[in-house]
Amino acid sequence: MSEQKLEVVTRGYVSERGPFQLNENPKLNQPAAEDAVTEEGTAAYFEHSALAKKHGEQPTREKLTEMLKAGISGATTTVLLMQDGPNGMSLAHVWFGANFELFRHSHPQYGDSVYFILAGEISMGRKKLGPGSTLFIPNGQPYKYTAGPAGVEILEFRAGGGVADAPGMRIDELSLDAIDKLIEGYKANQHLWEAPENIGDVAYKQKELDFGNA
Repeated sequence: MSEQKLEVVTRGYVSERGPFQLNENPKLNQPAAEDAVTEEGTAAYFEHSALAKKHGEQPTREKLTEMLKAGISGATTTVLLMQDGPNGMSLAHVWFGANFELFRHSHPQYGDSVYFILAGEISMGRKKLGPGSTLFIPNGQPYKYTAGPAGVEILEFRAGGGVADAPGMRIDELSLDAIDKLIEGYKANQHLWEAPENIGDVAYKQKELDFGNA
């Protein structure tokens, strides 16, 4: 269908979320540098009052900053679609490197979320989920998972409905000892992390691992 025909077909069709929109396949964001993580930024972005109440504000800030520095090269997020308004839809591509253990957290500001596993796999408890699997996370529910040995690529879809004045990211880990274990895991796996350049690259790594284990 030509651009001219697209204009004719879509003219006049506008929802509360906006008009018809096309977005080309983007290059994926690459991990930020470790020095991009600061104690001030950590304290401002990550709601951590439960840990601070238990362990003190300064020790909590320092430990969370150490965790983020250790793990920053193992995760990226690329926004694919973002709409304004309380019911605006969003779609993001998220990558986690091999054996990356995502810390327990929640997003009470952003609404319900559907996760679609595009490539690689994750473990949630004893359950392993591979490509084509989905997760539905109700608004504000804490969750965590661990990426598989090839890493994982996930599409994260939200359609609004969050609490506007709630935290965007809340840390729900229960102790600084748990944070220390995450840091140890990150440092042990950093040498395995290689961020994808294009959507779906992790699938090739998974095939290489499967072939090597055959």
